[in-house]
Amino acid sequence: MLVVKPVTRSILAKVVKGAIVRPLTRTLNYHINFDKYVKEFEDAERILVDQLKDIEAQKQEQLRYVGRMLAPEVEVWLKRARMVLNDAQYVTDEIRKGKYMLRSIVGKHVVRLTLEMKDLCEHGSFERMSSYAASSAMTSLPTTDIVGISREEEICNYLMKQEVRMLGVWGMPGLGKTTIMKHIYNKLMEGNKFSKMIWITVSEGADIRRLQNDIARILSIDLSDDEDTNVRAKKLYEELMKTGSYLLILDDVCQRISLEDVGIPKPSADNGRKIVVTTRDRKVIQKMSCKAVEVRFLSDEESFQLLLSKVGEDVLADPTIKPIMKAILKECGGLPLKIVTVGSSLKGVLDRDRWVHALDQLKRSRDLLKTRYDDLAGTDKDCFLHSALYPADYAIPKEDIIEYWIEEGLVDEMESREERKSKGHACLQRILDSSLLLGADGKNIVMTSKAGRDMALSLIAKEFPCFVKAGMKLKELPNELEEALDIKKVSLMENFISKIPPEISPKSKKLTTLLLSGNALEEIPESFFTHMQALKYLDLSRNPFKILPNSISNLENLTALLLSECKNLEEVPSLSKLLALKKLNLEKTRIKEVPQGMGFLVDLRYLNLRFISCLEEIPQGLLPKLQRLQHLAIHPTLSRAKEIMELNKLENFEGRFADLQDLSKYVNFLRKQSQRTIKYFILVGKTVEYKLRSCTNSVIVKDCNTEGSHVLPWDVEEFGIEKCNNLSSLNGVSGLQEATLLKKCRIEECERLESVFSSSCPPLKSLESLVLRHLKNLNVLVAYPEPFLHAFSSLKVLFLVKCPKIKILFSTKLRLLQHLINLEQVIIWGCDQMEQIIEEEEEEEILSDATEFTFPKLKELGLWHLPELKSICSTKGVMLCKSLQKLEIWNCPKLKRIPLKLDISFENGKVFHHPPLKDIKMKSNEWKSIEWDHPDAKKALLPLVRIM
Repeated sequence: MLVVKPVTRSILAKVVKGAIVRPLTRTLNYHINFDKYVKEFEDAERILVDQLKDIEAQKQEQLRYVGRMLAPEVEVWLKRARMVLNDAQYVTDEIRKGKYMLRSIVGKHVVRLTLEMKDLCEHGSFERMSSYAASSAMTSLPTTDIVGISREEEICNYLMKQEVRMLGVWGMPGLGKTTIMKHIYNKLMEGNKFSKMIWITVSEGADIRRLQNDIARILSIDLSDDEDTNVRAKKLYEELMKTGSYLLILDDVCQRISLEDVGIPKPSADNGRKIVVTTRDRKVIQKMSCKAVEVRFLSDEESFQLLLSKVGEDVLADPTIKPIMKAILKECGGLPLKIVTVGSSLKGVLDRDRWVHALDQLKRSRDLLKTRYDDLAGTDKDCFLHSALYPADYAIPKEDIIEYWIEEGLVDEMESREERKSKGHACLQRILDSSLLLGADGKNIVMTSKAGRDMALSLIAKEFPCFVKAGMKLKELPNELEEALDIKKVSLMENFISKIPPEISPKSKKLTTLLLSGNALEEIPESFFTHMQALKYLDLSRNPFKILPNSISNLENLTALLLSECKNLEEVPSLSKLLALKKLNLEKTRIKEVPQGMGFLVDLRYLNLRFISCLEEIPQGLLPKLQRLQHLAIHPTLSRAKEIMELNKLENFEGRFADLQDLSKYVNFLRKQSQRTIKYFILVGKTVEYKLRSCTNSVIVKDCNTEGSHVLPWDVEEFGIEKCNNLSSLNGVSGLQEATLLKKCRIEECERLESVFSSSCPPLKSLESLVLRHLKNLNVLVAYPEPFLHAFSSLKVLFLVKCPKIKILFSTKLRLLQHLINLEQVIIWGCDQMEQIIEEEEEEEILSDATEFTFPKLKELGLWHLPELKSICSTKGVMLCKSLQKLEIWNCPKLKRIPLKLDISFENGKVFHHPPLKDIKMKSNEWKSIEWDHPDAKKALLPLVRIM
C-alpha cells in the first residue's frame, strides 16, 4: 500500500496546482472573458494601424531626400509592427469564424497580441525619424540584396550607350525597380561615370514646384525669391547646363513629367546627360519617350537564390526543407518583396515545423481569398469576377468600374441612374472590405491583386467562356481569337496592338463584350465586326485611329459604345440603327459634328461630349429628342438652357451656358423641381480652365456682367468667379444669401473687388474653403464690423495669393476670429503690403497681459513672400494651435517672432513638444533670426527643420 507523507502531499498538491489547475484556470478565463479580450484586441489593433500609417507617412516624407537614412530603431519598429498586424489579421479571421469551442485557444492569442500591440504603441514615438548620412549630394544610397543581375547589367549597358538618352524602368510594385536603380546609382557613383548624380523620389502628387525645390537643393541653388515656375525653371536649366554630364534618376513616377516645365534640359547624344524614370505604369514611359526596360517576375532560380540569401545556406543541411522552400517560392510567385518578407521571418530557422507553418500561412492566405469570395452575395461575386477583365495591378477609377458593371447589367435595373450608381458603390465597398480588390487611401481607384485576379480568372472560365489577355504587351491580335466560336467576353485592353489584319474577323456569334481600350490601333478593318451581331459592350477608348469602319453601324444590339480619348478620331459612322444604345462616350475626340442618326437613339441614357474642342455646336432640337437621358456632359461646347430644361429624366448635367441670363433661366427651372434632384456642373461665359470638380453641384463664372437679377442655385456647393470686373464684393452676387450649402468659393482676377463681403455676411455656415487669387484691389476680407452669426464657422482652408493691397488678414474688431474654430490650413503668398496676420484693437492690446488666439484644428500655416510682414499678432499675443503639424515661413525678412505657444520637456534624452509639429520649412537666415517665446524651442524643433 502506497502511503503519501504530508510533505510529499504538499509537494504533489503544488505540482498538480501548477501543472493542471493554473493552466485550466487560464483556459477558462480566456473562454469566459473572450468578448472583453476581443474588444481590447480590436481597440489596440485600430490604434496601432493608425500609428503605423502615420509613421509610414513620415518615413515616405523623410526619405524623399537622397542620403537621408531611416533611424535603425524606426526600421525595427516598422518591421515588428507589420509582423504583429499580420498575425492579428489571422486571429481576426479566426474570430469571425465564431467557433464557440475554440474561444479559449483563440483567446490566448488575442491576449498575447493585445499586449504586443500596446507595447508597440507605447514605443512608437521617436526623437528623430532619420538623418543624413553625409552632407554631399552624391552620397551612396542604402540598399538591400539585389536579384535579377541581368536587368542591372542591361540597364547599365543602356546608360553607357550614347544613343540612349532617356531610360524608363517599369514593372508592377514589389519587383525591385527602386532597389536595382539604387545599386546602379552606387556603382556608377563609385566609378565616377558622371560629374553629378541626382536622385529624386517623385511619388504620387508631386508638383512642379516640389520637383524644382528637390533638384535645387541637390544643386545648392536658391529658388526662394522666385514664385513663377517659369523663372525657377530657367534658373534650374541654366545651372544644369553648367553641370556637364549628369545622371538624373526620377524614382516612382506616377504620371508624365514635362522636363521643360521643371527646367530639366533634354539629354542629347553628345552632352553626356542621362535621365532614368522608374514607374509602375508603362504609359508614363511612352509619354516621356523613354527607352523601356521592364522588370519582370524572378525566374525560379533567381527566386531560390534570393530566398537562400535571406534564410542562410545552413538550412540546406536538412534535405526535407528544400522541397518546402520550393513550395513557398511557388506561393510567392516570383515577387522579390514577398520572398524577402518570408525569408526574413525564417532567417537561420532549421526547424522543419516552422517552415511547414510558414507554407501553411501562405496557402491559408490563398485559401482565405476563396473563402471571402464564397461569402459574397451573388451579384457581388459577378462584379468581382468581371474585375479580372482588367490587367493585373491596374489602377481602375471607381467610377469606371461601377459604370462598367451598370452597362453589363450586373447592377439591378432601376428607374434612377444615381440609385444604380449608389448600389454599385455599395457593392464595390463590400468587395473591398473582403480584400478581394485593393483600395488606395484617399484615392478614387481600386486595383486587382495578382492572387485575387488569378483566382477570378480560374472561376470566370466556369461561369462563361472568355478570352483575357489584358496588359500582356501584345503587338498583334491573337490568331486563336478568330476561331474561338463560343466566347462571350474578350479583353485585350492595355496592349500594343497597332493593326488588325483585314482577314481576321472573330467568328463567335455569342460575343457580347469586347474591350480593346488602351492599344495603338491606327485602323480597324471594315470586316472586323461582321460576325458580332450579339455585341452589346464595345470599348475602343484611348486608340489613335482617325475613322471607324461603317460596319459599326450594323451592331444593332450594342448598348454601350466607348470612344473616349481617341484623340485623332474625326468622324463616327451613322448611329441610326443602334436603337438599343444606352451609353455613348466621345470625350476628348476630334469630331467636328455629332454622329448622324443620333436623334434616333431614343433609349440613350448617358451621353458624354466633354472636352471636344472641334465641336462647335449641338444641332438645335437634337437634345429634346433624347428624352431618356439621365447623364449629359457637354463642354466647352455651348448648351441652350431651354433644351436642357426639356430633359425630364436628367439627373446629372455638365455644361456651359453663354451668359448669366441662360444660367438664371436654368436656376429658376431647378427651383421648381420638387420631385427630383439634379446634380450639376455649370460653366458660364468664356471657356474656363478648371480641375475636375470636387463637389456635387458647382457653378463657375468667367468674364460676365454680374449686375441684375441673376441668381445662384440654392443648393450650389462650389462657386468660382473669375475676371468679373464689375464686382466690388460678393454681396453683389444675387442668390448667395440662400446658398446655405456652399462649401467652396474661389475668386480670381476680379479687378474691382475690394472686400469679399462689404456688408453683413451671408450665413455661410457650410463654407469650408475660400481661395482668393490675383485680386489687386482687395484690402479686407470683411468690411462689415459684425459678421453674421456663425459666418465662416466651418471654414477649413484659406488661401490668399497675390493680393498686393491687403495689410491685415484678421482684425479683432470684426469679431471674425471667434468663428474660425475649424480652420485647418492657412496659406498667404505674395501679398506685398501684408503687415500683420492678426491685428488687435489698441485698447485690447494695452489692457491685456497676454491675448490668446485659439485655432484648435489648424494643421498648416504657410507664409510665403511677404516682404512687409512684421508680426503674426501683437507683441503680447500668443497663438494656441494644438493640432499644428506644418509651419512654412519663406522670404518674410521683417518677421522676427513666432508667437506659438509651445509645451516642451526633456526626458531620458528625448524631447517632447506640443503641438505635434512634424515639418518646419524656412530659409537658413530666417531660422537663425526668428525668435520663439519658449527658450528651448530651437533646440527641440531643430530635427524637424528643412532648410531650403
